[in-house]
Amino acid sequence: MARSPATTSGGHPARSDSHRIPLIILLVLLVCGTLVHPYMAQQASRYALTAAIVEQRSLRLDAYEGVLGVDRAVWAGHIYSDKAPGQPVLAVPFFAVGKAFGVEDATVLRVEKNLGLWWVTFWCSAVVGAVLAVLMFRRIAVVFPGYEARGSLGLFFGSLLFPFSALLFGHVMAAALLFASYLLLEHGNRHGAAMVAGLMAGMSVVVEYTAVFGVMILLVLVLWRHRTRWLAFCAGGMPAVVFLAVYNQVAFGAWHRLSYQVSAFSGVQSQPRDVLDHFSAPGVDKLIALLFHGRGLLIATPVVLVAVAGAVDRLRKESRTPDAVVAVAMFVVFALLPVFWGNPWGGDSPGPRYMVPMLPFLAVPLAWAWQRWRLLTIGAILLSGLTMAAAAFTDPLISRYETGGLGIWLTKLASGDVAPSLFTIWLGPPGWAIHLLIVAVTVLALARATPSTGASGTQALRVQGRQ
Repeated sequence: MARSPATTSGGHPARSDSHRIPLIILLVLLVCGTLVHPYMAQQASRYALTAAIVEQRSLRLDAYEGVLGVDRAVWAGHIYSDKAPGQPVLAVPFFAVGKAFGVEDATVLRVEKNLGLWWVTFWCSAVVGAVLAVLMFRRIAVVFPGYEARGSLGLFFGSLLFPFSALLFGHVMAAALLFASYLLLEHGNRHGAAMVAGLMAGMSVVVEYTAVFGVMILLVLVLWRHRTRWLAFCAGGMPAVVFLAVYNQVAFGAWHRLSYQVSAFSGVQSQPRDVLDHFSAPGVDKLIALLFHGRGLLIATPVVLVAVAGAVDRLRKESRTPDAVVAVAMFVVFALLPVFWGNPWGGDSPGPRYMVPMLPFLAVPLAWAWQRWRLLTIGAILLSGLTMAAAAFTDPLISRYETGGLGIWLTKLASGDVAPSLFTIWLGPPGWAIHLLIVAVTVLALARATPSTGASGTQALRVQGRQ
């Protein structure tokens, strides 16, 4: 989709990415894909739907009532998942393979070291996160060569993409689909590419309903830059619309009725709620929390704000740069979600999780920021990376009522309250040493394979500005 040029804009031969991309994939899988987090309510609702399709040939979760938490929907006397169906349905083949190799029935409540849950999480979150990191890497390689690894890994490990790539949520998958749709629109010059982009955009909404705001921005992008392909883009999204409509009809009795409208999180509803009932009045307190609380953007993941500043700075120099325009638009729209939600974190979360789908669009702006404000960007990445690592390796889903962040996670680390990994499950405490050693070797290999940045990045900006 996004090939690096054979040479950099400065005329120097570009180093092949063929040896760095496998290292990036390996690094993400080693860090995120080996953690085995406990079975919790959000994961239970998703995992049970996948299991019901395979084990019960049904969308009903009645047989799994004993392993479900508060995240459930109830309609016509039956229990369903209250999550968007995309991720659980896409997990079906992986769960089926796991069953063939002895994964126990999902009706068994195993809170700790649930390897069935880990197996599905690995494919639906960790592998998808690794693919997303590669997509960000490849986009930077085209737009701003020389900063590929810095921008993509800095954003991935310094943002909520990190902990959510180790948890069974739909946010990272929705982010990957949205970003892949964007890349296809920017690099595909045929109507077929626009149709596939539309399909991916539509599937992002089937995976995570709030991704619809990102799809709206992509549609505006199509009308702005690819006017002849807007119909192909919309046509490509129709299969996703039909799939969701059929699912809603079968599960909830109406093609337009979403699972959240009959959620039993706050008690069983006799009538479906209006979609807008899930939003609340905006408040200054939510905005302050979004920025300044322990899990706020400025405190926990300042790399996000640095990237946004990079996009704004780029717009000042070249107002029609698509990566900057889309990045700012995505940030503004998705930042409104926490402000209009009941709480800015979207429940128990390491941060404003409904903003995750827009994060990969900040990869290129972060590369710009690195070139523009090197020390500030490095400092933001280090602080953000420390916070997200502490969250990912302990308990990312701290209570929505807590105002702290890094301090809570560091306290857990100090007390040994960490999530097990495959290495520690198999080898006990010595597994951490082996795990960290392999990660360190991978990081060193990637560092050796990454060329130092020179004038090429600045020249790439000038070339892009003339395009």
